[in-house]
Amino acid sequence: MKIDRAAIIHDDKIYTGDGKSRHGEIGVKMIKDGACKRPYPGGSAQGFVTEDGEFVDRETALMMAIRAGQVKAGETCHARMLFSEDLY
Repeated sequence: MKIDRAAIIHDDKIYTGDGKSRHGEIGVKMIKDGACKRPYPGGSAQGFVTEDGEFVDRETALMMAIRAGQVKAGETCHARMLFSEDLY
């Protein structure tokens, strides 16, 4: 299974942007849409959605992206977590 896009989960709802949006862009849109106030959710609320629409945390996303061939182990921005910069 592949990672589809960056996402933020807040109040049991998953927020995403287009397929190239970074977490910061998603957070700013959440604020503009009234979904949350500043600062937008960080930490474990930030992750990714799979091609099946499942939210996964950054650590799980990294393992999935490596297995799917989307990134190479040891060549990502962070050793243990996936960041949108790693995908696009």
